[in-house]
Amino acid sequence: MKDIKIGACDWGLPGAGLYATQIAAAVGLDALSLKIGLYENDYPITQPELQKVYLSEQQKYGVEYCAIALNDFDNIPMHARKGTKEYDIVWDLLRRAVRTAKALGVQVIQVPGFAASEVKSEEDMEHSARAFQYLCDEAGAYGIGVAGENLMTPDEFKKMHEMVGRKNFFLYFDSQNYHLFRGYRELDILEGLYPYMCNQLHVKDGTGAMSGGLLGTGDSGFGDTMRWLDQHGFSGYILLENYYDQLPLRAQAQNPYDLLRQDIEILKKAIG
Repeated sequence: MKDIKIGACDWGLPGAGLYATQIAAAVGLDALSLKIGLYENDYPITQPELQKVYLSEQQKYGVEYCAIALNDFDNIPMHARKGTKEYDIVWDLLRRAVRTAKALGVQVIQVPGFAASEVKSEEDMEHSARAFQYLCDEAGAYGIGVAGENLMTPDEFKKMHEMVGRKNFFLYFDSQNYHLFRGYRELDILEGLYPYMCNQLHVKDGTGAMSGGLLGTGDSGFGDTMRWLDQHGFSGYILLENYYDQLPLRAQAQNPYDLLRQDIEILKKAIG
C-alpha cells in the first residue's frame, strides 16, 4: 500500500492515553486518534487548558492528531430521546466535539455505535441520523469529516447513509469487530461498504476476544483484509487498536511496549 500513515488509538496504548503523544513518537508512529473522555470527568479534552497541552505535545513530538473519538457514546445513547437527561448530554457533547476537533486540527470525528448507541430500531436510526446530520453540518464548515463505527451490515449502513444525506459522512471500518461480535466475514463488509469508508481504519486481532492477540495471530482474517485494501488502492491512516497493557493481550509479554513494537512491525510488513 502507498501513502499510508501508521498510528494508534490513544486508549489502546500503555497507560490508556497518558503521555500518548510522547509514547507514539518514541515508537515511531505517525498519528493518534484521541478519545474525548467521559461525562463523569466533564470530557477533559474539550477544555481549552488541556487542548493547549496536547498542541504543545504535538509541536514537540511531531505526531499528528488524525481523529477524535466520542467514546462516551458506548455509555450514553447517541439516539437518546428529547426530554431525557441523556439527550441533553448527547447534544452538549456533539457541540463540544466540533469545537475540540477544530481546536486540535483533526480530520475526522469518529462516532462509535456500540453498546448504548447501537441502533436496534427504526426510531433509533432516525434519532441517530438527526444527530449525525447536525455533527456533519457543524464539522463540515471546518472541512472535518464524521465517521460512524458500528456493526451494521452493508444494507443497514447504506440506509443510514441515505438518511444522513451529507457528503462528509462516512463509515469507520474495524478489522475485527464485525467478525468477533457478529460472525460476519470482514471482506464482505469491505466489499459492500468500501466506497463509504473514510481514509482511516482500526486494526486489531484475536480469537474469541477483542484485542486478544497481535495482528495476524487471530481469526479475524487480518492478512486478507490488508491484501484486499492493497488491491483496492486504500491510502490514509491505519490505526492500531489492540490494548497492549490489558488482558488477554498483555499476558503474551512482560512489557506492553514490546507488544506495541511487535504490532507496528507486523503492520509495516502487511502494508509492504
